[in-house]
Amino acid sequence: MAGGIRGATKCTQQFEDKYSFVFINLSPTGAGQSQNLAPYFDAGKTYVYKYEALLLGGLPEKGLARAGLKVSSKVLISSADQNIYMLKLLEPEIYEYSGFWPKDRLIPATKLTSAIAAQLLTPIKFEYVNGTVGKIFAPDEISTMVLNIYRGILNVFQLNIKERDNVYELQEAGVQGVCKTLYAISEDQQAERILLTKTRDLNDCQEKVVKDIGLAYTEKCPKCQQDSTNLRGATAYNYVLKPAAHGILILEAAVNDLIQFSPFAEINGAAQMETKYVNRY
Repeated sequence: MAGGIRGATKCTQQFEDKYSFVFINLSPTGAGQSQNLAPYFDAGKTYVYKYEALLLGGLPEKGLARAGLKVSSKVLISSADQNIYMLKLLEPEIYEYSGFWPKDRLIPATKLTSAIAAQLLTPIKFEYVNGTVGKIFAPDEISTMVLNIYRGILNVFQLNIKERDNVYELQEAGVQGVCKTLYAISEDQQAERILLTKTRDLNDCQEKVVKDIGLAYTEKCPKCQQDSTNLRGATAYNYVLKPAAHGILILEAAVNDLIQFSPFAEINGAAQMETKYVNRY
């Protein structure tokens, strides 16, 4: 961890929030009571998380074919400089799935794991200020595929917590783009935990990360999209947070991302890409 990243680096501007607040003030903080609710990593400490991500594509009904990948690893985060942190994977494992869901099992993707093993074990650095992920710094030899794995991990740490509001919405940046996000926050005083839920509407984005492939002989039909959207999606996040001296600590995050594609407005016939990932401290 102390060695840093050697050689030339490439920098990607991964997250940049654009705010449009609509606040509903349910329980304002009392006078003189102020608590920093931004996620915080203490300097000199290494935080270890257990990360698992499962991505599957196919039809939603059970018993039909699906294909996908599972990534499992320990994630180490430590401070490298002011507002700059280092992320390193430890014991990463990749599994592949190709069969009938959920009967068939995941199998180790030994060829893929060995091909990118060196990249997976190469640490990266990232900007992190008040719960917002900024630039990501990675060596040039890191491929887009591995960089996207890192982006998916860091996406969990993207939190815009407002001190005086329990329910609010904003346009928040993430791996899918800058999209409408709704926050709901509650407190478990007995367990001294903060419970946070946020949902991201992937159909309402100011900026959307999308790439169209194989559409050279097709034409866009704006009116058709008004009647029935071919591509639609949403992401749900559930967090368990612990108040700390200088901010909050993310103890657990569970995410479910679902994107559906229906080319001809079929009833119960939409193909889907579902991603589930869990990050535990």
